[in-house]
Amino acid sequence: MVSPSVLLVHPAAERERVSNALETAGYQVETADTATEAVTAVATGAFDCLVSEYALPGDDGLTLRSAVRKIDPQLPFVLFTDVDDVSIPAADTDRDRLLEKNGEQSVRDLVSTVTRLEELARNFEPQQDISGHEPSTEELTRAIEAAPIGVSLSDPSLADYPLVYVNDAWGDFTGYDTDEVLGRNPRLLQGTGTDPRTVKQLSEAIGSEQAISREIRNYKKDGTPFWNEVTVAPIHDEDGELVHYVGFQIDITDRREAEALAEQRADRLAEEQQTLRRILDRVNGLLSEISRVLVEASNKDVIIHQVCEEIAADPGYTAAWIGAAADDQLSMRAHSGLGELPVEIPLSDVPVAVSRAIETDECHVCSTGVGGPLDPVAVDGHRLLVIPLCYRDRRYGLLGVYGSNPNSLDEREQQVFGSIGKMLSNGIHAAETTQILTTDRITELQIKIRDETFHLARIASHLGVDVERCGATRSADGEYVLYLAAETTPEAVDSLDSLSCLSDVRFIAERDGELTFSVTIPEETPYDDLAEAGAVVTAMTATPTQTQLTVETPPEQDVRTLLDMLRASYEGVELRARTQRDRRERRPSEFAAAVDEQLTDRQQAALESAHLNGYFEWPRPVDGDEIAKTMDITRQTFHQHLRAAEQKLVAAYVES
Repeated sequence: MVSPSVLLVHPAAERERVSNALETAGYQVETADTATEAVTAVATGAFDCLVSEYALPGDDGLTLRSAVRKIDPQLPFVLFTDVDDVSIPAADTDRDRLLEKNGEQSVRDLVSTVTRLEELARNFEPQQDISGHEPSTEELTRAIEAAPIGVSLSDPSLADYPLVYVNDAWGDFTGYDTDEVLGRNPRLLQGTGTDPRTVKQLSEAIGSEQAISREIRNYKKDGTPFWNEVTVAPIHDEDGELVHYVGFQIDITDRREAEALAEQRADRLAEEQQTLRRILDRVNGLLSEISRVLVEASNKDVIIHQVCEEIAADPGYTAAWIGAAADDQLSMRAHSGLGELPVEIPLSDVPVAVSRAIETDECHVCSTGVGGPLDPVAVDGHRLLVIPLCYRDRRYGLLGVYGSNPNSLDEREQQVFGSIGKMLSNGIHAAETTQILTTDRITELQIKIRDETFHLARIASHLGVDVERCGATRSADGEYVLYLAAETTPEAVDSLDSLSCLSDVRFIAERDGELTFSVTIPEETPYDDLAEAGAVVTAMTATPTQTQLTVETPPEQDVRTLLDMLRASYEGVELRARTQRDRRERRPSEFAAAVDEQLTDRQQAALESAHLNGYFEWPRPVDGDEIAKTMDITRQTFHQHLRAAEQKLVAAYVES
């Protein structure tokens, strides 16, 4: 009797103990590291059960489950993970299980679950006798011809493995007629944007007679680029001799464009965070938690519920709600700290700030005494701030925030919440319109602009020294604020006020002869157009005669379009280098967790006490003696803990 087989999809770490437990229970175990490898295995093999970790390189376990269900709807699937807030749709639980990973007992539970699912699948329905109903060769040929994906055959017995068959779908999405491609190698679809490493991987797999699945940039007959998901597998005869290679091709251009759009949305969200850093004090922790929600959550309902909970949990606020106005009613989508609320509230019963925010698409605030279920008095609040949630011409409703004291929600906090509203709108829009996917690849461009009118070159020319951009934000008026560094004098920085291209100049600090300062640029800059195209300026330096930009773009971005944007405004725009590289952006929660693992309790307490008491501000409002007293330790001990914590924090930042 053949032992039942299990496909285990799990990163190499800790995979061995799960594999050993299944093998001990009598299962044949085949392993895969990624969802892509697992899909290929399911498409080319037969398994009695699939066990997958949720956190995988690339697509996660739930995405893998969706792909597997299209190939084999009956294959039992077990999601084995320690990630919180992961669930499998209730309608699909007959063949699916979700198990929490929490030690050796959970591994034993996994073996039991696999056994039950495998037995259930084996006995689910009786096997019918299909004698006399086997498809004929003609029927199989018609099925392959009508398949909605590209199917091809290559003959390894001929030189260069030429195509000997392609179905209609293959020709439809490549633009080639059948007689144009037969007898030629499939590499005719490759072009200048095709990744040579992917080509090498495909070639090595074919050379070793291994199945492989990859995403590759190909080109149609008319030169139009498209993203091709290619799966290639060897076909052997009854004697085990290699007779053909079968290829399956799927045009995934729309999905890759969605990924680029998601990346652009994420970049815009990060830029919105940058604009708030100048005014963060009381709401700093709240902003951090909301940012975490927007980064980690991809579901609209999850986002709005968690945002309301984070606001209501902050000591400065008593409650929060998110609702949408329609047909003279305010529909409550989510709320926290308000107790029981009607699902629909007539607009005639809401505070005036709500009505004004609906009419003007601007933030409005009101005090107690307005009546109705949303009156601040109902939640022991003093003021209600209503923030419209708008993304361009889209309206996602209103965010209501209740202040816990008479001085809360002043003009500065209203500005902060206005920006939070934009962040939240961007996050909701991204979650609603695209499934935010990340790309592990970026293209880095080195661009030189030999134009003395470029704003950074004009600053360098005026100062007579090289200038480096340290960062950029937007002012409340929408103007760009650049943070710069140069080896110059404060007097020279002050003289920048005479430049017509600047509306404000501010000295920040001086260290070892290098000054940092900020300048505000009222005129239009190329950054908006670049950002709209999915490009981000990550570095910029200038001499009196030229400026060098480092720009990151998605791999599929047309570089020529970006250069044309710059050439429309400046002379001497030249592409000096273009490279592709991997990028794995670290989430703030991951960075914090890495630092927490390094710090002792005393080091963490010293760092937090120093931050909360303004020790890192200048001039310092307190010294080490005062903070040490609050911790009931000596000044020397405080400084020892603080220095150790700073060293670990900096090391974690640099190494990340």
